[in-house]
Amino acid sequence: MSEQAECGGAIVSAPGDRSGPAEARPAVNFCLIVDDEKSLRDLVSRTLRGRMIMTEECGDALSALEVLKRRRPELVFLDISLERSDAVEVIRGLGELRFRGRVQLMSGRDLPLLEEIKRVGERYSLDMLPVLQKPFRAEAILDIVHAAGIAGNDEPGPQVSLHQALCAGRIELAYQPKIDLRSRELAGAEGLARVVHPKHGVLMPGAYLPGADQASLMFLTEFALTAALRDWAEMAHVGAPLLLTVNVPMHALLKLSIAALVRDNRPASPQWPGLILKIAEDQILADLPRAHEIATQLQIYGIRLAISRFGAGRTSLPQLRELPIAEIEIDRRYVSCAENADHATLCRAVIDLSHHFGCQAAAEGIEHLQDLKCLGEMGCDVGQGPIFGRSMPIEKLCALTAQRSLRKQSV
Repeated sequence: MSEQAECGGAIVSAPGDRSGPAEARPAVNFCLIVDDEKSLRDLVSRTLRGRMIMTEECGDALSALEVLKRRRPELVFLDISLERSDAVEVIRGLGELRFRGRVQLMSGRDLPLLEEIKRVGERYSLDMLPVLQKPFRAEAILDIVHAAGIAGNDEPGPQVSLHQALCAGRIELAYQPKIDLRSRELAGAEGLARVVHPKHGVLMPGAYLPGADQASLMFLTEFALTAALRDWAEMAHVGAPLLLTVNVPMHALLKLSIAALVRDNRPASPQWPGLILKIAEDQILADLPRAHEIATQLQIYGIRLAISRFGAGRTSLPQLRELPIAEIEIDRRYVSCAENADHATLCRAVIDLSHHFGCQAAAEGIEHLQDLKCLGEMGCDVGQGPIFGRSMPIEKLCALTAQRSLRKQSV
């Protein structure tokens, strides 16, 4: 996954000075994203970069205008509320720079206010696109760049066959730490499959999952479960008998003999805490009675379910209560809750519901300290995301765990 650039710098010419530099030719396939919410910037940037459209991101007017001094995008995505600034400041600067690209306002505020700000831009002779209200999906971004005539590339980077990667032995399981949000101690890890390609390096799921057949996905699930059971012993050896989580698609839960696989491969140690299988909320509805039967059977072997992407699907509460669930995971789109009241309301509801059902509440994709603090104050039990660490090979996780253990002993 490409790293997005973070911006910084000073403001350009003073307000009222219309003698700024002549308009440079817009860079081909380049967009600027100006928003104080990093998760939103990331969504737009990932969507555009997935179509080979280059991006830069900024959280405030000063940084955005500094970028515009050295490079002109074809399109600016602009939120109205920014860090220590607002969209009108950016619009003034764009006018002073005689910007001739297009401007896409986006916000969750009232539409009349957005239309007023759009008219401010038009008075500066800016090409203002119809306003985009939050929340929105990635498809809306693609529609905007297509309508703006930005070609990009429909190929989202290198694509490989999952079947071929499995046959060549290029799949490995990386682990992302899961942290107890009360004690801030390592509470577990989630195993995430990666392809290690000889030419392209480590590839994320977007490079090998689209178009994968069900047989290959079944083999991938079997590989991940077996690897997690094997790797647990290595973690326990360095003093970290962690509770591991593995993603399982619904069809694999229904068709794969997971109980037999666990019987044949589970660690003999009495310390083994079992395993968590994570299934998306929308998938669990495919065959709820059968899922309940299998989940009940798996409890015999220490296997429990976690429901991921909760808040995105259509599961009713009575249906959910029928399942033996260990963890409910908040949909990562709503984890940015510190400065978004709607997200905070949903997070609090999921956390309260989890505790009412006697299971843990988890948050995935935490990036910012303020969101971490907010989730902790709400009573969220477990968290993972870039703020704690990205996925890493088993060897690195064991080394990290061993270092933490030594530091504890020395205190």
